[in-house]
Amino acid sequence: MKLLHIIKNFILSAAGIILMGGLPVLISGLAAKEVHWHAYWTTIQEILYAIIHPSELTYKVIGGQKERDLFPFLWEPIQYSLTVLFSSFFLAMLMAVILTILTMMFSEKIRQSIKFGFYLLESLPDLLIILILQLAILAYYKQSGQVVVGIAATYEEKIYLLPILVLAILPSIQLYRLTIMTFEKEEKKDYVQLAKSIGLGKFFILIVHILRNAVISVFFQSKKTVWFMLSNLFVVELLFNIPGITRFLMSTLQPTLFTLALFSIFIPLFLFYNIGEFVLSRKANRGEEL
Repeated sequence: MKLLHIIKNFILSAAGIILMGGLPVLISGLAAKEVHWHAYWTTIQEILYAIIHPSELTYKVIGGQKERDLFPFLWEPIQYSLTVLFSSFFLAMLMAVILTILTMMFSEKIRQSIKFGFYLLESLPDLLIILILQLAILAYYKQSGQVVVGIAATYEEKIYLLPILVLAILPSIQLYRLTIMTFEKEEKKDYVQLAKSIGLGKFFILIVHILRNAVISVFFQSKKTVWFMLSNLFVVELLFNIPGITRFLMSTLQPTLFTLALFSIFIPLFLFYNIGEFVLSRKANRGEEL
């Protein structure tokens, strides 16, 4: 039954992406008060054909003249973007959990002050953070003559560390807010009070019991954070000159290529959350066992 539910969700999501891929063609005549239904369905058919026969696809960037084979060219931007995205997500999750555990070790009054400080940081725009970090690295290089980390990708050399760090900063604060709320909710449950009454230490309870129960809830609520990261991925790729999939999306107006690029992001994320649910539901939710 669960497998059928997953398959149904995948089919509905895939259908939505395909229908959305042809939407620009459908509404292209709105200025003239026309809806191009025939052209829209023709585009949908082209998208379906492209999904079945991806090896026949070619692409041409905006302003370009020469057509090139889409595959295997597209694999490298997909791999680059997904590496940055998932690395940033796991880094953000790790930082959120560490910060939450450290915060939970303090009294309620100190906790409120710490949380308020992080909530203020959440209001900072990603663009400002990127520019500050790039300027700081350039200033350090000017003073010391040492290159700490690359600030822009080239065709010969890819950069990962700084884009991953930048993309993870605000999501780590968002996930921290979700994690601290979940931990505080779990802290009030009976099994935690029982653990305290039998003399278990606070840190032990946080790590062994509360973390296990909180991890599933935080994992599923993190979907909103991932969408937030995707919206910022293009800015990161643009400012760090990363030849990723989101920059490719902006370099072509062809509905077929746009739809395939969306699938290259959707499918890994769909698999990630469904596999994550399968694993966590069997291994994580055992915190109340004392």
